[in-house]
Amino acid sequence: MNAQGRADTSNGPIYYASSSSHDATLATAVQDHQTLGYIAIGLISIYLLASYLGIVPVSIVQLLWNILVYITPARILVALDSQMSPSDSDPSTPSQMTFHAKSDSMQRILGLDNTTFSSFPRPRSLSGIGSVFLGNSREYVPSGLGNWDNSCYQNSTIQGLASFRSLSDFLKRNVDEMAEKSSLSTHKALNGIIELLNGASNSGNKLWIPAELKSMSSWQQQDAQEYFSKLVDQLDIEIRRASKGQTRNMGLKMTGPEINGDGHVEDAANESTLFCNPLEGLLAQRVGCTKCGWTEGLSLIPFNCLTVPLGGKYEYDVDECLDDYTALEEIEGVECAKCTLLRAQQQLKNLLGDISQGDETSDKSESPGLSDAVRNSAQTRLEAVNAALEANDFAEKTLAEKCHIPSKNRATSTKSRQAVIARAPQCLVVHINRSLFDEMNGMLKKNYAAVNFPRVMTLNQWCLGVRTNEDSGESREKWITDPSQSMLPRAGEVVDIPSRRYELRAIITHYGRHENGHYICYRKYSTTTFPAPVPDEILQAEGDKEKPERWYRLSDDDVQMVSENHVMSQGGAFMLFYEAIEDNVPAHSEELAGPETVQYEPAESVSNFTMSENMSTTSTITDAESSTSRATSVSASDNPLPENTKHSVPSDAVDVNIANSRDSLGSPAIISVS
Repeated sequence: MNAQGRADTSNGPIYYASSSSHDATLATAVQDHQTLGYIAIGLISIYLLASYLGIVPVSIVQLLWNILVYITPARILVALDSQMSPSDSDPSTPSQMTFHAKSDSMQRILGLDNTTFSSFPRPRSLSGIGSVFLGNSREYVPSGLGNWDNSCYQNSTIQGLASFRSLSDFLKRNVDEMAEKSSLSTHKALNGIIELLNGASNSGNKLWIPAELKSMSSWQQQDAQEYFSKLVDQLDIEIRRASKGQTRNMGLKMTGPEINGDGHVEDAANESTLFCNPLEGLLAQRVGCTKCGWTEGLSLIPFNCLTVPLGGKYEYDVDECLDDYTALEEIEGVECAKCTLLRAQQQLKNLLGDISQGDETSDKSESPGLSDAVRNSAQTRLEAVNAALEANDFAEKTLAEKCHIPSKNRATSTKSRQAVIARAPQCLVVHINRSLFDEMNGMLKKNYAAVNFPRVMTLNQWCLGVRTNEDSGESREKWITDPSQSMLPRAGEVVDIPSRRYELRAIITHYGRHENGHYICYRKYSTTTFPAPVPDEILQAEGDKEKPERWYRLSDDDVQMVSENHVMSQGGAFMLFYEAIEDNVPAHSEELAGPETVQYEPAESVSNFTMSENMSTTSTITDAESSTSRATSVSASDNPLPENTKHSVPSDAVDVNIANSRDSLGSPAIISVS
C-alpha cells in the first residue's frame, strides 16, 4: 500500500475507536450499581409524585395490561373465549372488536374476570388495600368505574347523578315515551349505566362509561362541572328534538281537563311532566334603578346547577355561599332610560316656562317667529316624553327617534341586581367555584378554602316571596319590586314550603392543583341492595349497625365504605348533590291547602315577567289590548303542592294564578302576567 493508503487505513480505526468509547462509557455506567440506584429512585419518585398530583392515567400494572390487550389479535380471543356473546364481536369480523370487549374476553380466558382484575392497585389511592383489611366483601359492595384515560371527572359526575332517584325515573320515562321519535342516545346510555351502578347484579364489578357519554369530552383532564353541564345540555337537546311537533304550550294542556272533563287529568299531568328535567329550576332575576324605582320585572332564568363563589376566608358554610349568590348587588354608572326621560321632561318644562316668562317681559316684535318655533318644538318633544313615560316605553327607538335624545345625553344612575330561586328543582346541584385569578402571573389557581355543608338543607330563605299574616287570618305573600329592597324574606317572613327541604345524596371532592388533580365521589347506597359488612371503625364512629343507607367512597373503580362523619368532614367539596325530601311534610303544612291571597307589591311602574328562550319548559306570549299588557303561560314540573291556590294582586301589578303549585311560581303552574 502507498502512504495514502496507510493513512486511510489508520484513519479508520480512529473513527471506530470513537464509537467504541461511547459504548464503553455506557457499559461502565450500567455496571455502576450506585448510578442505577439513583436512576431507579428518581423514576420511582417521579411516578409517585405524578400519581399524587393525579397526572398518571393508570397504574403500571394497568398500563402493561392495556398494552397486552392492544397487541393481542382479536381472532385468538374469539377462538379461545367460549363465553363471548354475539354482541361483543362478530366471529366473521373480529377486527371490529372493541378494546373493552377484548379486555373483558382476556379477563375471562386468563381467569381474571371482574373481581380479580379490578383489585389491581390504582395510582391515586391506597384505599383498596384498606378495604381488604377492613373486611369489605366485594360481593356486596357497589360497582366502580374504570379509568384509563384521565376520566375521573366523568366517573365522579356519573356516580353523583346516579344517586338521584328522580333522575333515573325521568330518564326511564323519556326513553319509554319518546324512543320511537328520536334516538335519545344520551338518555339510553346514562340510564343504562345508572341502572348498572345501582343494581345488585354487578356488585363488586368494574364498569366502564358508555362511548356515548365519552364522546362529549376530550382526553385531557377536565372540570367535573363542565362535563356535568355538557351532559345535561345534551339531555335537553334530545328532549327538544323528540318533542318537535307536539303542543308547545303545556299550560293549555293543563287547562284542558277543566273543559273536557276529569278523564284526561292523569294524561295531561303525565305529558306535562315528561319534558321537565328534575335538575332544572328557575331563577328570578330583578334589575332596577335605585333612583327612579323602575324595574324591568322578573326574568325567569332556568338553571340546572348553582355555581356559588368563595372569598378570601379559610372556611365557609354553604349558607354563606348562597347568601352571597342571592345578595342584592349595586352597580354604579349604569344608563337608565326612565331617569333619562324624567330629566328630559323636567328640562323641557323649565324651557317652556322660561319661554313663557320671556314672552311676558320682552318685546315680541323683535323675533316672534323664533319664540314660537322653539315653543312648538319643546312642546312636541315634551308630549313625546310624557307619552313614553305613561306607556312605560323605554325602548332605544323611542328615546332616539320619538324623544330625540342622543346616547351622549342619557342619564346614568345606580342600579341593583338580584337573582333568587323562583322555583326550586327536585334535584339540586351546587357547584363550589374554586377558581381564583392570580394577579401576579395572570393565571388561574385553586381556592383551598374548606366548605362546610349540611346533611339536610332548606332553601326557603333563598327563595322568592315574603310571607305576612293579615288581621283577617289569611296569608299574604309579597314579591318586592323596589330595587332598593331585597326580594328575600327577613327573619319571621320566610315562606315555609315543605318541598324545599333537601337531603344530601352525594358529593364530589377534588384533590390536587387547579390545572390537574383527582376527583372522588362520595354517595349513599341502600343497605338492602348492597348488604356489605360494616367495618368496626365505622360501627364505633356511628354506633348504629342497622341503617337503611351507607356512604361509600368511589375513587374510580376503588370502592370503600366510609362513615357519615367522614363524608361531612370533606372540606374540599367541589359539587354537592341534594334531592328533595318528598315524604317529609310538616304538620303545619295543612294551612297551605286552602285558598290564600298573595300580593305582588308593585313599584312605580308595571312589571312584566320575561322568560329566557333557552328553556326546556315552554312558554308563549300573547299581546293584549295595550303594548304594556303581556300574558305569559308557563308549564313546569309536576311536583305536588297545595291545590286551589289563588293569587290576587292589584291591577297595576302582576296577577299570578297557581294550581297545584309547588312554590311561588308554581310547579306545574299557569302564570298570567299583566
